[in-house]
Amino acid sequence: MRFHILRALVVKEVRRHVANKGGLVLCGLLIVAALLLTIFNPTKVADGAAGGDLIGGVHHCYVDFPIESKFIRELKTKVPANLSAQLVFRNLKPEEIDRPLVSSPGTGAIRLKEVRDDTGSVEQLVVEVWHPPGDPGAMAVYEQWFYRACHGLFASRLSATTPTLRDDDLWPIEEAFRQLHQQSSTMIPKVTLQRNGLGAEPLDYRSAIATAMVVFALYFMCCYLLPTLNCEERERGVLLAQALTPASPMEIVAAKFLFYPVVGMGLAATLAGIYNPAVLGTLFFWLALLALASGFLGIGMTVSTLAKTQRSAFMGSMCYLLVVALFLFVCNQCAIPLLPMLAIETHGPKILHAAVTQKVEPFHWWSLLAAFGLGSGWMSLAAWLFRKRGWQ
Repeated sequence: MRFHILRALVVKEVRRHVANKGGLVLCGLLIVAALLLTIFNPTKVADGAAGGDLIGGVHHCYVDFPIESKFIRELKTKVPANLSAQLVFRNLKPEEIDRPLVSSPGTGAIRLKEVRDDTGSVEQLVVEVWHPPGDPGAMAVYEQWFYRACHGLFASRLSATTPTLRDDDLWPIEEAFRQLHQQSSTMIPKVTLQRNGLGAEPLDYRSAIATAMVVFALYFMCCYLLPTLNCEERERGVLLAQALTPASPMEIVAAKFLFYPVVGMGLAATLAGIYNPAVLGTLFFWLALLALASGFLGIGMTVSTLAKTQRSAFMGSMCYLLVVALFLFVCNQCAIPLLPMLAIETHGPKILHAAVTQKVEPFHWWSLLAAFGLGSGWMSLAAWLFRKRGWQ
């Protein structure tokens, strides 16, 4: 390998991509999307309240009332710190409180109407829960807060001490059984409820979206741009002209191997760093990027050597993506245990998600080793095919 030839070939790749305005715009859009994901933080809601218009859920809940009574003032004091940014109290006019609610996506409301008797005492509290169409469960977190707060306020009026309630959504059912047991303890046994989750943690949508953008950045550079631009060089005769220069086939391949994964890893690291800056200081993250980038690079070079034209290279990249997706879907639905391990797409997103969330377990290192093995296989196949038919 001669350094001055490699440098000239890499500079040639840089100038081609600087002239490719579409690729630069897409990279900029990815960075903007990562910034928006971090700044607006659509799922920063405690106790499992999903948020954000992209993934459904309710990120803001309005508590509407026509008159700020003593009950409303007491209710405001019961807002926990983890929901203070999501709960918004609104004092509406009496004619507005009866109108159907029209709200923006990702928001819901709890409307409170106090019906008073002739003496001015509240004889009925009307509660209306307004949720997104077809998704009543999106308001579950806010409903739980409201019912617990109301129960505590009403119970404190009956006694000097407020009863202690459990922290989950089973407390109303257990409280009902407790009252039955107190009324007739000899006939009805005491009922205790519990709910146990599976060992797996719930999916964090923000980290999943961030991981998907990191994977897409690598795929875009290595599996899309590389084949299409390489076939463009073949169509225009640029690749053949390079073959007539003192540059050897291995040096031409090495220049592409140096440029595309480095740029892809740089873009992917930028996206991951915007989401979680601490991830840039972990060795596992960089090893995961290198493993996935090498695999995608080998796939992109393989497609570019098999495709004849730029259009066929684009279709080949898209077909590969669809075939792998269908392959993994069928294996998952049919519970086929070993075949998915042969796809680098099985290991890549898994290890990158573990690195981005900084929850690396021992088995992730085995997935990293498998990703390196598959990446080396793809790169070896790509180098062999390029030497056989890369100029044709």
